[in-house]
Amino acid sequence: MRVRVQLAALALLLVAIALPGLSRAQDASAGIKVEITGLRNSNGQLVCSLWPGPEGFPRDDSHILKHVTAPIKNAGGECVFAGPFPAGDYAVTLFHDEDSSGKFKSNMIGYPLEGYGFSNNVVPQFSAPKFDQCKFHYDGKGWKQISVKMIYR
Repeated sequence: MRVRVQLAALALLLVAIALPGLSRAQDASAGIKVEITGLRNSNGQLVCSLWPGPEGFPRDDSHILKHVTAPIKNAGGECVFAGPFPAGDYAVTLFHDEDSSGKFKSNMIGYPLEGYGFSNNVVPQFSAPKFDQCKFHYDGKGWKQISVKMIYR
């Protein structure tokens, strides 16, 4: 009887140890990958944000679903938003943080001093784009891969 209790306790311990690993493995099997091209140099880092809807887009960071930074290699990079995420429409904003300050640099009138980009490769003309221009659909399964080309002014 005592041996059975010890075996049951050992089995429960093994299950408890394995569960966090299983959830991490599940998270690593789905998400959104953003391939970034056209960086003018390999200085600093990429700062990427995943938006779940139009609220606050693209300026109010309190509405960002997930925020990641990524290294730059050979004037390119990749931001990986590991999920799982529910099926729906999302948008991505990013910038080339050349001085690794974590802040997007602009001049007094708001003119960008660092490279930036939007999903769907939207190139804004006189104002920031709307969520509907940048949105893409993720079906909630596997990996969604998108590409963004950097914009420098």
